[in-house]
Amino acid sequence: MKGKGGAARRRGPLEAEDGLMGVDFAGMARRQAASSGYPPRTAEEWNRRAVARSRREKGNDYAREFLARVDFGGVRTAMDMGCGSGNLAVPLAQRLDKVWACDFADGMLRLLAAAAEEAGVRKKIVAKRLAWADDWSRVPRADLVVCSRAMDALDMQGALAKMCSKAKVRCCLTLHAGGFFLDGELREVLGRRSVPRPGYLYAVNMLAQMGYWAKVDFLETRGGLEYADTEEFVGSVRWRVGELSAAEEKRVRAYAERIPRGEDGRLRHRHDFRWAFLSWEV
Repeated sequence: MKGKGGAARRRGPLEAEDGLMGVDFAGMARRQAASSGYPPRTAEEWNRRAVARSRREKGNDYAREFLARVDFGGVRTAMDMGCGSGNLAVPLAQRLDKVWACDFADGMLRLLAAAAEEAGVRKKIVAKRLAWADDWSRVPRADLVVCSRAMDALDMQGALAKMCSKAKVRCCLTLHAGGFFLDGELREVLGRRSVPRPGYLYAVNMLAQMGYWAKVDFLETRGGLEYADTEEFVGSVRWRVGELSAAEEKRVRAYAERIPRGEDGRLRHRHDFRWAFLSWEV
């Protein structure tokens, strides 16, 4: 069954006789996340990365494509978990009455405040420092709960349950469709056999076990990212996969030297992403 705009309605948990009901998707996802070559990042790490991340979001069509897929029927308030510098929270506030923008990195919340002030929506956004592992009992409920590329939690099922508990109408979530945060060519250059992050299929099946039947769409971002120089590019690879050996760094640097540069000297690395967009009614 589908609700207005195509969002899937809740239909009750999988029947007990369904073979998938007994599959421990939550445990499988936890084990994969723990062994992944793409570890979760701390608030301090995101604070150091905040300005660079915010700069790269500008000019990106991701937020527009995300919001185009959201069913706003019956929605006047929203919660944005993992809001970052506000690439979704700000346009949501331009459309809705109130937005609770939550992130565990103070650096991101400071950039959010500046973006909200510039857009004239500061009074419509309530910023809150919040992590997935925190107590959410005092977090207000909103009509819409969104999490955009920010489900960086070892306990995916617990995170999904928290989203559902705070939504009055529906939830929307994006997860990387491939699990890898480097393109195939760069992974070959790096030469590692990495375990990907748990992907969207885990979330779809966990939600079904919880009684939520999610609709799945796909969102593709094209064009890649820009880097000031080779050092920044190498740093971005290190950020995604952890420390590099001397041999790995040498190969990555050689790869960076082949990346086309613009007239301003910045590296323009082509990197297309595919994201799974999940939406479900509560």
